[in-house]
Amino acid sequence: MVNFIFKIRVLLWGIVAELEYLLYPWKSSTPPQWFINRYNLDNGIRYDEDEYEQDMYYEWLKCQDQKIQKIEENIIFLVKEMDKLKRNK
Repeated sequence: MVNFIFKIRVLLWGIVAELEYLLYPWKSSTPPQWFINRYNLDNGIRYDEDEYEQDMYYEWLKCQDQKIQKIEENIIFLVKEMDKLKRNK
């Protein structure tokens, strides 16, 4: 029974590690160049600034990206529903 629980803990840890990798795609405190290009970031940002401000800045960007992805998903869903309605007419 203990071995089974241990295996479940290891499996859950692996899943959480993969989610963490997806949510935090870079390992250093500075964003990679592709992220700077994609979100048109100020490349001259000073990294000696208050960490709280940096975190707020990047969290805001991530939040905006999530909102955009949700809007895109909704648009795709609506287009599919419209196609279904057109076929049923």
